[in-house]
Amino acid sequence: MSPGLVVVLLVVVVVVGMLMSVKIVPAATCVVIERGGRFRATLRPGLNTVVPLLDRVVARFDMREQVLSMREPLVCRDHHVCEAVVDVYFEFEDPSVAYRVDKPRQQLERAVRAALREFAGIVGQDEFLTSAQRLTDVAYDATRRSCEDWGIRVKRVEVTDLRGPDSA
Repeated sequence: MSPGLVVVLLVVVVVVGMLMSVKIVPAATCVVIERGGRFRATLRPGLNTVVPLLDRVVARFDMREQVLSMREPLVCRDHHVCEAVVDVYFEFEDPSVAYRVDKPRQQLERAVRAALREFAGIVGQDEFLTSAQRLTDVAYDATRRSCEDWGIRVKRVEVTDLRGPDSA
């Protein structure tokens, strides 16, 4: 190989290495980086540097407030099937949630479902259909307690609709 070709290849390798070492993280996003299978850093919005081929992106989190909307059929104490439509407003506070819980959005949804089912199981249909505020409070308290350790902050829970078995 000629010395000119070696220099060109060397320059190309250096330029590609520099481009690979720069990570641009969009606004309101955090990126969790691992090196060798262990947590290395959390990249904040802006221009960040990583070590190419050693560092890898494990998770990306949108740090803005998000909405989890769910329509859940629930069985009341008197065995009537009622339906609740619930919106859960939450945000990720700590990107290390990637190490605390697998699929945090699904786990949050499970926590809300469990709280709703527990509440519906102790009240009758008539009480269920007239207690939207109590249902909101129960769902908020249960999800807030279960998500505190995960790095997820539940801001509010809104029950937007309650329907009985007669409603269509």
